[in-house]
Amino acid sequence: MDGNLLFLCILSVAIHLISTLSYAVRIAGVRTGRLAFALSLFNLLVLFSRSSNAILAPLLSKRTEEAIAVQASLPSLIADFRWLLVAASVGTLAGGLLIPTFQRIVTAAVGRFAVRPSMLALLVSLARPRTWFLAIRLLSRPSSANWTLARVEAARLPWGVFVMNVLGVSLITTGVFASLLAGHFVPELRLTAGNLSAAVNFIGTIVMFAMVDPNFSFLSDKVVAGEATERHFRACVIGMWLSRLGGTIAAQAVLVPGAWMIAWLAQSL
Repeated sequence: MDGNLLFLCILSVAIHLISTLSYAVRIAGVRTGRLAFALSLFNLLVLFSRSSNAILAPLLSKRTEEAIAVQASLPSLIADFRWLLVAASVGTLAGGLLIPTFQRIVTAAVGRFAVRPSMLALLVSLARPRTWFLAIRLLSRPSSANWTLARVEAARLPWGVFVMNVLGVSLITTGVFASLLAGHFVPELRLTAGNLSAAVNFIGTIVMFAMVDPNFSFLSDKVVAGEATERHFRACVIGMWLSRLGGTIAAQAVLVPGAWMIAWLAQSL
């Protein structure tokens, strides 16, 4: 693995780490009863994630263009993408393990904002070394009781939502990678193939935001309203995290067939 690919893998880890930590924001919103503000913080996380993705995409495109120019072997290029998908799984795994810690940090941030309702002041406080020192003191490993809780609540968990989450995450994770790989299959149509990543991401986004997120948001509202227990909600968060991890793993199987499909669509347009 060269330095450029290592940097791209680090970006992939960061993107999926931040996306996974969004579940901690939901927990903090439920526990503090300030779900709307927690969702605002969630949007801030999405902004950071998208910013990292905006850096990853052009760098990866350039790497693919250079591979096409020097006629690099296909197995070598596929291996690069597989390393990036491994990085996505690592970021998701790490994000899940950091959910208890990040939930405490977000809860503290919500409390601070309640005292002084200024997002600018909150962001300034995050830049202070003392804040980071206090954040380190909040480090906490996931409790083994959570796994017991997930097993107890298994029969009541929304398994259909988890399956849709696996599908949506796998499409979004591999969309750009598969389209760039398709450009290697049909180099004369690589711009068309690259633009088709938007179609793959659109399908994944529809699955995530039309079929998965509304159910999860509704459950969050039910917990705040006292119509569902926090135990059940935490079990669902574990299920969402594991299904997200499963989606990044499933992306490995989607990568090459998806690239061939995109190449076929590019030729058929």
